[in-house]
Amino acid sequence: MEKDSRFLSMIFDNIRENIVVVDAESYEILHANQSFVDTFGVPLEECRKKRCYEVTHRSDKPCHESGEECPVRQAVDTGRVSRSVHVHKDATGGSRTSRLTAYPIREPDGKVLTVVEISEDITEEVKLQDEIRKKSVFLANILKNSPDGIIGNDSSGNIFLFNEAAERTFGYKAAEAIGKIRANALYPPGGAREVKEFIYAEGFGGCGRLQDFETKILTGTGKLIPIRLSCELLHEDGQEIGTIGFFHDISGRLALQNHLEESEAKFRTLFETASDAILSIDENGMILMANRTAKDVFEYPGHEIVGLDVRRLLGSGQDGTWEVLAGYALPSEAGKYVDSSAVSRSGKKIPFHISVSESTSGGKRFYTAIMRDMSQIKAYEEDLQILANTDSLTHLYNRRQLYPIMQKDLDRAIRNTIPFSVLMIDIDHFKKFNDTYGHAGGDLLLAGFADKIRSGLRKMDAAFRYGGEEFVILLPETTGQDAMVPAERIRQRIAGSLFPMPPEGQPVSITISIGISGYRNGDTLDDVIRHADLAMYAAKNGGRNRVVDYDHLVRTETP
Repeated sequence: MEKDSRFLSMIFDNIRENIVVVDAESYEILHANQSFVDTFGVPLEECRKKRCYEVTHRSDKPCHESGEECPVRQAVDTGRVSRSVHVHKDATGGSRTSRLTAYPIREPDGKVLTVVEISEDITEEVKLQDEIRKKSVFLANILKNSPDGIIGNDSSGNIFLFNEAAERTFGYKAAEAIGKIRANALYPPGGAREVKEFIYAEGFGGCGRLQDFETKILTGTGKLIPIRLSCELLHEDGQEIGTIGFFHDISGRLALQNHLEESEAKFRTLFETASDAILSIDENGMILMANRTAKDVFEYPGHEIVGLDVRRLLGSGQDGTWEVLAGYALPSEAGKYVDSSAVSRSGKKIPFHISVSESTSGGKRFYTAIMRDMSQIKAYEEDLQILANTDSLTHLYNRRQLYPIMQKDLDRAIRNTIPFSVLMIDIDHFKKFNDTYGHAGGDLLLAGFADKIRSGLRKMDAAFRYGGEEFVILLPETTGQDAMVPAERIRQRIAGSLFPMPPEGQPVSITISIGISGYRNGDTLDDVIRHADLAMYAAKNGGRNRVVDYDHLVRTETP
């Protein structure tokens, strides 16, 4: 028996929970394990002379007389296991929160004479629960007072969270939204689907979340409001259970941003794309800012021109020129251009028209100099003239130039009876090439075709892209009958050529149909073009890859 008692005591001493055996009537401690002794700092022999509440509570009254539930008393009274939570005083005098479980020990006659009480230290657990409670209150305050709208919905779209900011934005009360409105009803048609697609994509914060995603929502009154949205999928045990989203109305910010961006864009576009060189200069003549044209003209890349003295650009031998130019900033001289010159980094002298204006900021004067490079303007005008006269794809004359150039030959024909002829050319089955090789292939074919006909013309001849795959060649000093020779030569040359097509440069061959119209007395320019067009269509209707002269066509059709 003594051996069994020692064995039982050894087992108790190796259990980390506190175990104490209490007399059911007197609450005297009959036995306690080592963990109990260590926790309360009372030796075992001394414990056996005390009641349980004297050791655990440092009290002279039983728990039930001090307003607490006594698990020992409940176990005795009910004959069943009893549980409760007590705050004990440990060996250091500190508080220890314990979960108590009291087990009644029955005698053979059924009477409960002893109770085994096991206590588990849950101090940290209680602290954690208290922290959770505090955080819950804190979170509730955040949800309530957050300036951002916060909405939560389950995986079916049912709303379970709708804070006050969301109420103000949508015009719904939380009670009207929670459990009654699905999340997709808060977006315009297609909006919820777009958000869902992006939340599973990687572009806005990674799969499963969105960060700073701009979209639109639909209020209860049907108004669309732009918002910036951040949201994340909610998971439990690896399963998606819903979504939580934070958003704020960006209408005002977008309006202001758009206004500022529009103003800045207009200024920046005007500043950077201006064909004139523009310099911002302080009252001492130092360059503060320069646009792209100024950097190009003066050959100072990047920001190297910033910080230079403007007098350096004006060149040597012009002392006082800047002071003279600054005088033109007076209101009476506003908008006036003066002739001057400047020197680039490489020493090139450039003639300019210069206009200078003055502004004041922070008590300091600033100047804006607009410098118009006259030589460059002439170059621009020449480039524009070329662009206006030629087709950008084939580099032949465009249709607008056909009549002005033909008019000269018409005048010569009327005054001096000098003949001229027109060839109207159409690429056969061109649509098939576009369908097969795409527009890129079609463009490549047109450009290659234009190169072929250009290289076979006389200096006095002129080639035009009339429209699409139609071309016109003007042959001065050539009758309709004589035009048959160059027309046939062009037809054969094209038929015998190969044109590489994308994507691998596969060569293809083409044919053309050509109509000839020679000037006849009394013809207008429209008559000549129309006759060539009729002859060209006769060539196409006759089987394509041939040349038809309008005069011959008229003779064969006249009975």
